[in-house]
Amino acid sequence: MVMLSQLLRFRIVDEHGAQAKLSDLSVALLDADHPPVTCLYFVAAQRQKCSIRWEKVRAVDWGNGVIKVDDLGAADVESDQSMAKAVLLAAGILDAMVLDLQNRRTTRANDLLLEEHEGKLLLRAADTGLGAIARRLTRGRFGPVLESALYDWTYVEFLRGDPRAVRSEEGEHLRITRLPAGEIARLTDGLPYLHAAELITLLPDPKAADTLETMGPARQLQVFEELDEVQALRLLELMAPDIAADLLGRLHPLTMRRYVEHLSRKQAERIIELLRYAEHTVGGIMTNDLVYVCGDLTIAAARDKLRVPLRNPDFVYFVYVVDDEESRGLRGAISIRDLLTAPDEKKLEEIMDPYLITLHPLEAADQGAHRVLDSHLAALPVVDDDKQLLGVVTIDAAVAQVAPRSWTAQVPRIFS
Repeated sequence: MVMLSQLLRFRIVDEHGAQAKLSDLSVALLDADHPPVTCLYFVAAQRQKCSIRWEKVRAVDWGNGVIKVDDLGAADVESDQSMAKAVLLAAGILDAMVLDLQNRRTTRANDLLLEEHEGKLLLRAADTGLGAIARRLTRGRFGPVLESALYDWTYVEFLRGDPRAVRSEEGEHLRITRLPAGEIARLTDGLPYLHAAELITLLPDPKAADTLETMGPARQLQVFEELDEVQALRLLELMAPDIAADLLGRLHPLTMRRYVEHLSRKQAERIIELLRYAEHTVGGIMTNDLVYVCGDLTIAAARDKLRVPLRNPDFVYFVYVVDDEESRGLRGAISIRDLLTAPDEKKLEEIMDPYLITLHPLEAADQGAHRVLDSHLAALPVVDDDKQLLGVVTIDAAVAQVAPRSWTAQVPRIFS
C-alpha cells in the first residue's frame, strides 16, 4: 500500500533511460467500489501534459520510487479539455469534500491510500486525519497513517464543488441514493452550498426533489439558485406544491414568473393558488396536493377511481368527500384504512365522518397550527366561505409553524 502524497514523489522511467516526474493519476471512478488507476500523468520537456495508460506500466519499484514503462516518447499528449474530463487524484479528489456514508458526516480528503492488487493500482481509502496534512507538508516523509482516519472508498462520495462540472452518468452510481432524503439533506448541512448543489445535481430527480424539500429554507434557496433552469423546472414539477410555492416566493418576481410560466398547467395552477395567500395565514402553510372524491360513489367504485390519484400526493391519510369535483363542497372525510376495509357496496357518504373541524385560509397561521395540534389528527381541511375544499394543514406543517425557528430545519416531514 502507498499514500498518494508518497506516490507523487515517484519518477516514471522508460527502458531508454528517459524519465519524468509523476504529476498525477486518474481513476475510473464508476468501475468499482475501489476504482482502478487508468492513467499516469507527467509534464514533458516542452511543458506538454502527457499521459501513459496503466496497462503500459512494466513494473513499480516501490523501494526506489520508480515506475517503469517501455517508452515515454509514446505517451499521449493531453489537452485541457481531456484533462477536465478525467477524474484526477491530486487535482480532483485530494482536498475535496467527501461524504462518509457509514458515519453520516462530511469531511475532507487530506490524502488517499492506494494498493497494488493483481496488476492494478486501486484507490482503497481516503485519509481524513491530521497526520495526512503533516505527510503532505513533508512530501510524504513524515506523518503517521492512522487506521481510525482511513475511510474505505466503498462508503465514500466525493464532491468537486462545481454543479456545472457534473457528468450525467455519475448519479446512477452514487451510493448515497440509498439513504433517505432527510439524511442526505442533513449531510448537506455540513457542506459549502456549491457542494450541496452539486450533490443535488448528481441525484436522480425524484430523490433530488425529496432532498430539496427537506432542506432548511436558506440552504434550499442557495442550492436551487445554482441549478440550471432545466433541472430546476424538473424538480419543481416533482416537489409538493406548498413547498414549491414557498421556494418560488423567495425568488426575484421575474424569476418566479419565468419558472411558473414553464411549469405544467396542473402544477402551475396549484402553486399560483397557494401564492395568493400571505405567509402568516393558514393558506400560506396549507398544501393543496390532496385527494378528494364524490360522496355518491360506492366504496368499490371509489377504490377504482382513486387508484391513480393516490400514487402521487404526499398526504394520503384522509380522502375527502365532496359534493362534486368541480365545486368541491366539503361533506366529510374517510381514512385510507376505512376505504380499504369497508364493504364494497357501501357508499362513501355512509362511511365518511361528516363532523369535521375546518380551518379558514385567512385565519392566522399560528392559530390554525395550534388547532391542528389540539385535534390530534394528521391534518385539518381548509375551506373558504362557501365551504369549498381548498387544501389541508398537516401535522408536520403545524409543528414547523409553532416550533422555534432554530428547529425548523429539524422538523420531520411526514405528510407534506
